[in-house]
Amino acid sequence: MNDELIAKIDKLIEEDRAELAKDVIKLVNIKSVRSEPLPGAPFGEGPRKVLDTVLEMGRERGFETTDYGVGVVSLAFKKGQPDVGVWAHGDVVPEGDGWIYEPYNAFEYKGCIIGRGATDNKGQLTCILHLMSIFKKLGIELKYNAALYVGSNEETGMEDIVGNGTPDAKGFINVCTPPRLSLVPDGGFPVGYAGKGRMKIELKAKKPVKGFTMWGGRDDAPGRATAVFDKTGIKSVANCTVEEKDGKTVIFTETPPRHSAHPDPNGNMITVLTKALIDEGLVTGEDAKELDFIRRISCDTKGVIFGIDRVSEIMGETVVASVELETQDGCPVLTLNIRYPEKITYEEMYDKINAVCAENGFETQKPYRGVNPYVLDKEWDVLKRLNAIANEVTGSDSAPFSMGGGTYAHRLPNALVYGMSGCLKPEGFPEGHGGAHGRDEVVSLDRLQRAMRIYARAFLALNEMEW
Repeated sequence: MNDELIAKIDKLIEEDRAELAKDVIKLVNIKSVRSEPLPGAPFGEGPRKVLDTVLEMGRERGFETTDYGVGVVSLAFKKGQPDVGVWAHGDVVPEGDGWIYEPYNAFEYKGCIIGRGATDNKGQLTCILHLMSIFKKLGIELKYNAALYVGSNEETGMEDIVGNGTPDAKGFINVCTPPRLSLVPDGGFPVGYAGKGRMKIELKAKKPVKGFTMWGGRDDAPGRATAVFDKTGIKSVANCTVEEKDGKTVIFTETPPRHSAHPDPNGNMITVLTKALIDEGLVTGEDAKELDFIRRISCDTKGVIFGIDRVSEIMGETVVASVELETQDGCPVLTLNIRYPEKITYEEMYDKINAVCAENGFETQKPYRGVNPYVLDKEWDVLKRLNAIANEVTGSDSAPFSMGGGTYAHRLPNALVYGMSGCLKPEGFPEGHGGAHGRDEVVSLDRLQRAMRIYARAFLALNEMEW
């Protein structure tokens, strides 16, 4: 690898910091949560606006821009089919509540950008775009065609990749040719070569509860759970806040939002609320049995209750996150987000969960098969080279890893998770804030620039290899 060229690239990366921050902020300030579909915007106005902004940024920099008409766009170095694709996404999870700062009024703070989507995934998107611009500025000619692909539905189903049957969401892999190699910067370094499967399912009590309703959480990052009783006079509840409103009593509790790939093994706000209502005697009899079943599930993050706990040498443990609680027709409903290794199948899990629910007065509904587990060859030359490059820059000696979260790598052929480990909170940042999908989400500019240096070396290494 040309040391002189690497030095030039690294110098331009350092000089680019202010512009990098400016463009991350520009994209973060677009609220791109999935919303009602519109013509040409299958996942709503916000995700579409990110795509249009990226296309404009690409045209300004002289890249070959393509809108595939399915919620995916690309910026390529040259015309023709890309051989290497770096896959980022412009959509974000809902912001939720409890933020200190405004989620869509991003700013730089102690070397970080704060705002929804900063580290998942708009910071990564921006730094790849800026690195490609540096390559173009230096006139670096690659023997392959590389492109930045940007999707708009990674967080809620990856229908931009696989489709949902509607005319504007046919799915990239159904109508386009994927690149020969895909790199997905929605994770960590050194390189991810395997990923768990994902399942979502709702558990609904067969009998309605009496005198109260419940709701709480949100997909992938729960934070607050609430119960409303049709009476007043409840003065206090352990570990909860109690308020009276319109002749009713509102009881709620909060725990820090966490990504559902890494739930707290002690449980979350659903655990706290259900336990408090039972312990305080606010629910009794059959109602208490239903809530206790929900409580036990919410602090069982390995799926032991259902007999779906498995451990894989490659992928680790089954992870069960209780993410949402609501009341339907008077009946409590708990939503589970499950990530599972290759040691168990979707069908086996479904049967086991069904059986345990039936024994406890619950039924299952809306089962959703997200992605299947996948494993690539750990001895693949490209994988080993990328792993070595990341370790060299980070000063680590880490081995390739398996992802717990779901990424585009699950849906694309020959896809590796490659960085960026961007979520490094500023010193003194409040506990429970700063994480991906969490309150006051942050991305470190130092980490983004480090990722640019790693990707620069990876692009050049691929230019020297046969693959």
